[in-house]
Amino acid sequence: MARSPTDAALQTDLAELRSRFPETRALYREVCGLLFFRYGVTPTANKLYSLVRKGSMGTPAEVLQAFWQELRGRTRVTIDHPDLPEALKDIAAGAVQTIWQAANEAATGELATLRAEARAAASAAEAERQPIEEGQGTLAAERQAHAATQARLEAGRAELEAGGGNWRNCVPNSRPSWSVPARR
Repeated sequence: MARSPTDAALQTDLAELRSRFPETRALYREVCGLLFFRYGVTPTANKLYSLVRKGSMGTPAEVLQAFWQELRGRTRVTIDHPDLPEALKDIAAGAVQTIWQAANEAATGELATLRAEARAAASAAEAERQPIEEGQGTLAAERQAHAATQARLEAGRAELEAGGGNWRNCVPNSRPSWSVPARR
């Protein structure tokens, strides 16, 4: 099974994270962020363990739970202004959160569109590459056939030159038989 460019990039990113985060829990936390934010993949305990392969199966589950709690805490909006009534703070926080979610959904949609365009461009490039490779194969075969024909021609010339340099010596009693039709 061929690896996709995304798989190769993910493996490269994982190797870099392994060198930067030798502690198992920190590595799992960073892989959660990498999968979710860079690759748009919702991390699961099984996925994390299959990528990192360190610690027990309980470790990625615990780290994943902490990741989601931290993410929920970051997305929660609080308006800290002592002069505002609590109801107004809640309304403002809700409005900011709604704007943030709408912007996030729009960005996710645009990212999905860009990824689809990139996949289509890669497919088109692959479709263009295949006939070119086939043409190159055909050209190589033609060049090889031409080289063989050229070698036979050179061998024939060498034989003729060895026989006196006159091609008529090769065919005894040969005469050109040209006839010009008579005019009426």
